Amino acid sequence: MNILIKSLIISSLLMISCKKESVESASTSMDALSTTDFLGQWKFKGYSDGKMPVYDVTIEFKKEEGKYSLNGRSSVNFYFASFETNENTKTMKISAIGSTKMAGMPEANQFETVYYERLQNLERYEFKDKNVLALYLSNPVKEVMYFERK
Repeated sequence: MNILIKSLIISSLLMISCKKESVESASTSMDALSTTDFLGQWKFKGYSDGKMPVYDVTIEFKKEEGKYSLNGRSSVNFYFASFETNENTKTMKISAIGSTKMAGMPEANQFETVYYERLQNLERYEFKDKNVLALYLSNPVKEVMYFERK
């Protein structure tokens, strides 16, 4: 009985210390993330309402000669745009999106149209952790697009 009580106490202490450690490390990494941390390739994982893409959609953020640009692959076409960002307010404004003009199935074309419209309505960004980027939209209100680092 004595061994059982000691084991429970030790297990409880270990569990408490593990939880505390993981919370501290997550907040530390979030504080260290900056605008340049979104540079690179990301895969679109879905919307805040739980809708998951059935297509392999990617986006890549770049900074060349002091200017930001993005490009990627949607459900049918490749796309590209320039954008501006403010690290203090975590806001982002995307210019007009250009794309290739390949033919696709009606469902894929519809998905792509909605995807481009939502990117165009991007308002701000936030890191959920170093590998998950949330893009908040101004329209539809409270919509969020989630991307995972590739």
